[in-house]
Amino acid sequence: MNIEVKGINGILVMKVNENCTFQQFLDDLNQLLEQPLFQQEGYYPRAFFDFGCRVLAIDEVHSLMDLLMQKEKVLFDGMTYHQQPHQVHIRKEQLHNGEEIIIDHETLFLGIVNPGSYVYCYQNVYFLNTVKGTIVAMNEDVRIFGHDFQNAQIIINQQTLHDLTTSALTSVYYKDNQIILTKEENYVSNYSHYVG
Repeated sequence: MNIEVKGINGILVMKVNENCTFQQFLDDLNQLLEQPLFQQEGYYPRAFFDFGCRVLAIDEVHSLMDLLMQKEKVLFDGMTYHQQPHQVHIRKEQLHNGEEIIIDHETLFLGIVNPGSYVYCYQNVYFLNTVKGTIVAMNEDVRIFGHDFQNAQIIINQQTLHDLTTSALTSVYYKDNQIILTKEENYVSNYSHYVG
């Protein structure tokens, strides 16, 4: 049996052996649901499936749900789900007049965006250097962050913010059919005083 069952707070936690194939797991679950514990009339325990580090494909999740619906012996209470770790890509190039780049991952942009250059963003972008060119958000969920915008142009969802100039930590995003510009009030400057 590749499934270890534990009762925790009224839920049956079904810990699945990570080394078995998914088909072996389904076969074992099918046998398990035929045991006398699950044959009691009116008894439908909640079941949570712990797959450990295993990542299930969509068709495997569908197969699991199909088996549970076919058997009608337990109430599905969830399963472990592992996401990819959060990753931010780093871009270092400097963009000149007429140059264009496409950013399709969340990105930390270290270079300068000069006038006449275009950055097309499908994900959030964090600019750590001067932005003088045009930033185009390719969907309304994109957020643009920076602290040195000099006559920059921001385009989101066919709306344009012209001549953005600020030296404060700023986020630009789309909400309620308009471009929102938020300057961080809690931005701390380092004021160094020299003793002479």
